[in-house]
Order: sequence, then C-alpha cells, then structure tokens
Amino acid sequence: GINAEYGGPNTLSGMVVGELFRASCMVLALVAQVPQILRIVKGWSVAGLSFNAYIFDLCSLTIKILYNYRQGYDFLSYSPSVIYVIQGYAIIFLLLWLDRSNRTLTKLGLVGAVASCLFLLNSESPSIDTLTTLMKCALLFSLANKASHIHSITRCKEKPAVDAAQWIIYTYISMVGLYTAVWEQRDSVLASQHLLTSSLNILIFTLLQRKRATITANEDKTK
Repeated sequence: GINAEYGGPNTLSGMVVGELFRASCMVLALVAQVPQILRIVKGWSVAGLSFNAYIFDLCSLTIKILYNYRQGYDFLSYSPSVIYVIQGYAIIFLLLWLDRSNRTLTKLGLVGAVASCLFLLNSESPSIDTLTTLMKCALLFSLANKASHIHSITRCKEKPAVDAAQWIIYTYISMVGLYTAVWEQRDSVLASQHLLTSSLNILIFTLLQRKRATITANEDKTK
C-alpha cells in the first residue's frame, strides 16, 4: 500500500515528490551524454556507437516532445527528451566527423532529410489524434534505436567507446517517466514507451559490461 505519510501522487506531498524526481531527471539529462562526448573526443574513437541508433532516437524523441507539448504536460516531465535531442545532434556530428568510410555524404544527407521532416512536423502543429498515431511509430523508432545499439556493441571487436554510466541515468529517467505517466498523467501511450525504454536500457548496460569484461579477459590471456 501507499505510505500514509507520503499520501500518494495526487496529494500535495505526492506532487512535491514527483516534481523533485522530475527536476533530478532534468539535471541528470544535462550531464547524461557529456561523458560519452568527452570519451569520443579524448579517444577519437566511435567503436561500438551506432549512427542509425541516434537517427532513430532523434525521430522518436521529437515525436515525444511534440506529443507532450500538445497534451499540455509539465515541461519538466519531458525536458530530458529536449536535452537528449541537443546532445544527440552533437554526437551525430562527431560520428560524421570521425567516419572514415565513403558513406559520410550519404549519412549527412540522411541527417538533413530527417531534420527537414522534423521541422515540417513542428510547423504543421499536428492534432492530438495524429500525434497519438505517430507515438506508435515512435515506439518502433525506440525499438530500432535500442536494437541498433545492441547490434553495434555485440559486433564490436575492441572495447566499445560507449559510456556505461549514461545507461544507468537513462534507466532512472525512464522509470521516473513511467511513474509520472501511470500515476499522474494516466497516459498509457507514454507509459508503454517508458516501460520499453527502461527494460532495454538495463539490457544494453548489461551487454556493455559483459562485452568489456570478455575483451579484458581475452587481452589478459594474450599477455
């Protein structure tokens, strides 16, 4: 049951606790991908990072932001998504900068096409019904994003240049989002998004740790 002193999410104390959780999510989101960016810059390596994953994430996050905004939800509840988009563009730039393959121009064109589509989506001010439909697509984008991350990590032959701490932060923020969607917003669409994201974030963190442990063990054997 709910602690009597806490009183539940719809009481004053419950709302204050919810606001504190969401404020902590915004602060954590500000630093979530900074270690990842610094790791890339310091090592000039993008091993284990997936360009496609960030493109899928950009699409999914933009739809979520529009949905939350049109529903009139508190900005704190979706502020991490806004921050992720900004940081995501920074990482995409680094991925393009360090990409030594001949597919750089193709990827740059893809980024431009996605950015143009998202700009048009913003300018059209879609209805709630349209955004609800798009949120189902966002769920698929989220799934594709996580699948791309998993694929890149598992096929990486060297230690992944993927920061592990960010996945713990992502999981915490997603779980707070799940709490908000279920208890305060009563929004099953957002709840399903956060539930899927939380589960897959934990899976990716586990895979990342195991990958690093395996590579470290193999390096020790060859010494």
